Amino acid sequence: MESLTVREMAVDEVGLIINYFHQSTPEHLEILGVDPTRLPALDRWRERYVAEYEKPAEERATVLVVWELEGGPVGFSTADKIVYGEQANMHLHVIDARHRMSGIGSRCVPLSVELYFDRLKL
Repeated sequence: MESLTVREMAVDEVGLIINYFHQSTPEHLEILGVDPTRLPALDRWRERYVAEYEKPAEERATVLVVWELEGGPVGFSTADKIVYGEQANMHLHVIDARHRMSGIGSRCVPLSVELYFDRLKL
């Protein structure tokens, strides 16, 4: 069986998310409902994530999770609209197109939910 890991993303890994959006095709972004003209500049986006990581967990506006298959990133999840101890919205993205529609997201969702519930005291 393949080795699957779901863990909180380290601050030096946030480029995974930033590059995913900035390097996606306009067609893929349209499927996601993302307007490419509204994406933050690379450096500005990274600075926002770094600032988030400097805050205590209870004050963060986002929590980032990486999904690894066989030791390499295959996707990620983010939580936002966080009310610590009460609720958060979860977003999911499979970055490796070869794994889209493969069921990897279905395998990672419960593991991501478990991490969010623990981290955010939900």
